[in-house]
Amino acid sequence: MDKRNQMENPFFDPDKPGSIFVGMDRYHQYSPHQPRNALTFIQKGDADSLFRKFLIDNIKEAECCPYIPDTELLRFDLANMRQVPPVDTHTPFEEYISKELLPYFQEHCIPPAKRISLRDAVYTYKYKNEPDGGILKKYLMQEPAYLEFRLQQQEKRTLYRCQPRYTFPLKVVENDFGYLIFSGNEIGRNGFRECIRYITDHYFDPHYDTGHLAVYDSTFMDKNLVPLIDAAYKPCKPMELDYSFDFYPASYIGLDELPKEFIDSLKPVCYHSMEATAGDFIKFATDWHFNKDTQVSISRENHDIYRLLTVMRNGYMNIHEQPFTYFNELLPYAKEFEKVTQVKSAGEFDTGKFKRLSTEIRKAADGILKRDFDVRGHRSLENMLNDSTVTFTVGSRKLNEVQKTALASGYALYLPENNKEATRHLLFCKADFEQGRIEGSSKPFGVRTYVIKDGLLCPLPEEKNTVKKTENKNRHNNNRLK
Repeated sequence: MDKRNQMENPFFDPDKPGSIFVGMDRYHQYSPHQPRNALTFIQKGDADSLFRKFLIDNIKEAECCPYIPDTELLRFDLANMRQVPPVDTHTPFEEYISKELLPYFQEHCIPPAKRISLRDAVYTYKYKNEPDGGILKKYLMQEPAYLEFRLQQQEKRTLYRCQPRYTFPLKVVENDFGYLIFSGNEIGRNGFRECIRYITDHYFDPHYDTGHLAVYDSTFMDKNLVPLIDAAYKPCKPMELDYSFDFYPASYIGLDELPKEFIDSLKPVCYHSMEATAGDFIKFATDWHFNKDTQVSISRENHDIYRLLTVMRNGYMNIHEQPFTYFNELLPYAKEFEKVTQVKSAGEFDTGKFKRLSTEIRKAADGILKRDFDVRGHRSLENMLNDSTVTFTVGSRKLNEVQKTALASGYALYLPENNKEATRHLLFCKADFEQGRIEGSSKPFGVRTYVIKDGLLCPLPEEKNTVKKTENKNRHNNNRLK
């Protein structure tokens, strides 16, 4: 007998019968965190019940993996354990199983009493509450749900590059939309990078106002979290070769969907207020540009918006700083500034002219911003009227899309709903684009006016859209769009 078989074995009594439960990954990509889920020796108790527990323990551990590993769960029943190679506590269980235990069974022609795929065990336990796969494999193969389950596991195995473990820490993005969770695996790292780049590109988008942005790390894991990790990834469409992610507000996860323990585990990494200002934007973009995990760049459009906001904040433009799409448009103001500021003495500095030029260039930059862009916090009235997500209420009337379009086109509205004492001053309304507001009046504006009749927008009869001759002329002119 081999000398090592004469050693005292702390795992089993060599002179008694017993059972051995083995969890073996054929591709050596996965090993359970709990050693007992890889190798268990049984000599006391009901072997059937204990094997069921062995299966369920492996199922629970596998449920915290990105996909169910290609693991075989084996049960060997032996008349005695005398010839079984003793376990050296200094040898990893995986090495003991592959180099000593299984070769021993093969050499002595000892087949497993039971052999169950971990994937089959997960499926039958989930859908049939029977982890040992009481249904023959050939019958499982006839179930559409089983075939779909197998396909899903293969796709996830490919997606995670045969890594059946999540890499930590998890990266968590949180804003007013909710949460996005990314693993530390390759797919998760790509998702986090693309998410930050997407938010950067849409920083000024009024339809993607995140409110704020916080990034966290987490090492928490349980089975309820697994479906939410890397959930922003969507399968590629035909002919697409790259990753595909969805960062629309609907893709975010609500706070009530997340385990409380996960929220408690979050460790703050950074926070951004995401205000639509030049200072907040450049800090956000610079921080993530120099972050090795994201390395974002600023688009030409966002660069122009940033420069226009900078001019509006500072009241002047650096004549030597280029490129800038609107450099030539603002250049006359910048040249005037140079004449005012480049004086020989403080006494020659014209403060009044400097303030006037600052006001003019701010107004010019704001005009360009509203003319050529739609920036949250700086939206033109016309853009808001043409936006179906923005609601306008004038007195008792919530304007519909047709009415908003009429106002955006420069026409007026007659709102009979407001013909009451409290709201009669809003009986007529039109858009004041210069002031950026809806102007109301109890009298007609003297421009083409429309009213809703039977659900349709109709021109107001001429007699109702005419200002009486006895009305004060100056008052009449004050209600007209300048």
